Amino acid sequence: MQKNFGWLFYVILAGLAWGTYVPIVFYGGRELTTERGTMGGRLTSILCVGMAYFVLAVLIPLVLFLTKQQAWPQMKKTGLIFSGLAGVMGALGAISVIFASKAAVDSANALGLPENTYRIYIAPLIFGLAPVINTLVSLFWHPKPDQPWHFGLEKVPGYKLFLGIILVGVGAFLVLYSKEVSEIKPAAPIVAPSASAVAETKAVEKVEFVSEWILFVVLAGLAWGTYVPIIFYGGLELTGKPGELGGRLMSILCVGLAYFLMAVLIPAGLMGAGIPSFAWPSKLSTPGLVFSSLAGVAGAVGAICVIFASKAAVDAAKKSGLPPASFRVYIAPLIFGLAPVINTLVSLLWHPSKNGDFLHFGMEHTPGPLLWIGIISVASGAFLVLLSKEQSEVQAGPPAAKPNSAPAR
Repeated sequence: MQKNFGWLFYVILAGLAWGTYVPIVFYGGRELTTERGTMGGRLTSILCVGMAYFVLAVLIPLVLFLTKQQAWPQMKKTGLIFSGLAGVMGALGAISVIFASKAAVDSANALGLPENTYRIYIAPLIFGLAPVINTLVSLFWHPKPDQPWHFGLEKVPGYKLFLGIILVGVGAFLVLYSKEVSEIKPAAPIVAPSASAVAETKAVEKVEFVSEWILFVVLAGLAWGTYVPIIFYGGLELTGKPGELGGRLMSILCVGLAYFLMAVLIPAGLMGAGIPSFAWPSKLSTPGLVFSSLAGVAGAVGAICVIFASKAAVDAAKKSGLPPASFRVYIAPLIFGLAPVINTLVSLLWHPSKNGDFLHFGMEHTPGPLLWIGIISVASGAFLVLLSKEQSEVQAGPPAAKPNSAPAR
């Protein structure tokens, strides 16, 4: 049976891009942080991300279309709407990560705790929640051409797919949690507080733990978990002839326009309105602007690669005589399995400090066993996902023989 794994190239690029997004955007946002109670730093970080998307996902596709290097695809309303909606979900996820990081640090600082105390849960929860949401959406939402609202459980997946996704999610959480825990180990002995102080702190922690950063983490997981199936349907509705890039470029353009609205126009409008809590940061740190923009580049590259991976996976399935979704269903689990591993490797070796010292590399802490257990879990989950896919190909049988083909021997 003919195999075509070209779509895996885009999956790996998406995992690399999204795996580096969180540490880059956190550093960029930290360099732009303003005083507590104001949002100028976060809004500026969002604006930088949005501008990067605008360049990569709006200007470049427009140039290709306007110079007639690529033909405009058929402008189907459902394709435009759902590609734009995918951009909204992607932007909502990126914005939620920025707000969650800042809110978690503020909560820890308010209690006199290390700034990473609550932030350690952000990436593990997002990358653990997103694949689960993606799987649930993909199992029950089966849109048809011009018929987006088609729901139902058409078939029950084999246990290997579920087990693989669970292992990827658990592994992602362990990998990121192990990395973050190693970063907050106290460097000096801690004086034991009195019993009354402990009771008071625990009471406050219960209130602070259920705070705004958890809401933003859930929003990010929901947004990024629904991005892949939504963008696939939007792109499918805009798909041109096989081999043409017009449909994919139009999907990217819709995503970029949604980012431009949510991450450029809205933040710029709020900061330009003269409201004190939305004022521009008093100091526009160059590293903050640069790294927030680089985070936007990473996010945009990941989003673009998801679009290309989806189209390549469908083409590969058709060439093999399989249902269109045979390969596509595994894109999100693999991306969300690879991204946390990349995130961990970057964070283990890259330790930028505030005030512009971003060239600070080295292994400051020896990873604990949870890290390696997590990596093995992610790898095992990815293996089971691919094994399940291979078995589905075998069950589907070989492609039907063409009329003029020679009989099988």
